[in-house]
This record gives sequence, C-alpha cells and structure tokens, in this order.
Amino acid sequence: MYDTRVSRVLTPGCQVERKYKRYGVPKRLIDPIRNREFAEYMEKRSGFHRGQIDGILTEMVDAIRSLLAIGQPVTIEGLGTFHTSLTSPGFERPEQVTPGKVSVSRVYFVACPEFNRQVKKMKCTRIPFNLYMPESMLTKEMKKADREQELAEYNMEGSKMDEEVQE
Repeated sequence: MYDTRVSRVLTPGCQVERKYKRYGVPKRLIDPIRNREFAEYMEKRSGFHRGQIDGILTEMVDAIRSLLAIGQPVTIEGLGTFHTSLTSPGFERPEQVTPGKVSVSRVYFVACPEFNRQVKKMKCTRIPFNLYMPESMLTKEMKKADREQELAEYNMEGSKMDEEVQE
C-alpha cells in the first residue's frame, strides 16, 4: 500500500523551482505482523498447526543469532541471506587486532534474486484517502477515487469467489 508525497522539482543546476510533483511512498497504517499473526496466516495456507509454526519461528531466530555470532552467514532458500559486518579500531600491526577489539557493526539481510523479482512484480494499491485524511480535506476527486477503488476491489473479490466455486 502506498500514499503520496509532495516533493520539489530540482533543475540540473540544483536550483529549486516552484514546481511540485507527487510520488508514491510506502504508507503504514497498521503495525507489522508479529509471530503469532504470521503463524496463524501460515496455518491457513499449510497443513501445520499455529503452535508448531510459532515454535519453529522462535527457534529459527535463536539459530540464526547463534550462527551469525560465529561469523556464519545464513541463507534461507527462496528468501535470502542474513549477514554480519565487523568493525574494529585501526592498528599498526595485524597481531594487535584481537577478538576483544573486533565487534559486529551491523546485521543485514539480502533478499535472494527470485524473491526480489516476485515482490517487485506485485501490484501496489493505494490506501484510501479517507483512512488518513480529515473529512474536511477530502476533495470530490479524492472521494470519487476512493469509491472507484472500493468498487474495483469488490469486483475483484467477487470474481475470485466465483473462480473458487467453479473449481
């Protein structure tokens, strides 16, 4: 889901003009899905029980943490790889760089190429204006766009149900 943001247009000489354009930006109206909700979602899609999934997720986090602590990157096939970066102060000689002087500077995740491609192909949907703007600021065009989007989503849901009934 996305919202729009207004941004000034810069000219090649970095001069700020009085023009503005709107851009799509991520909008988060709801909190991220946590383990319990994620496990419930996966339970509906698979033959596994929510408790099993929740337990596996918890153990997975502990295992990834342990492996990263010993410098081992962790790849979950189809998803991506967890890595660590190390840092230390600068030293004159290699023998001065001891384990006590080296620390993890960051943990990062790199999505696998196929996962990245699939996510990038997903269609973005606009968050209805009426969910985040006061009623007094909604224009006729905004209200019309919200109604059209709601109708399109309703028609899409109806066609999905029709396909399921035919199967």
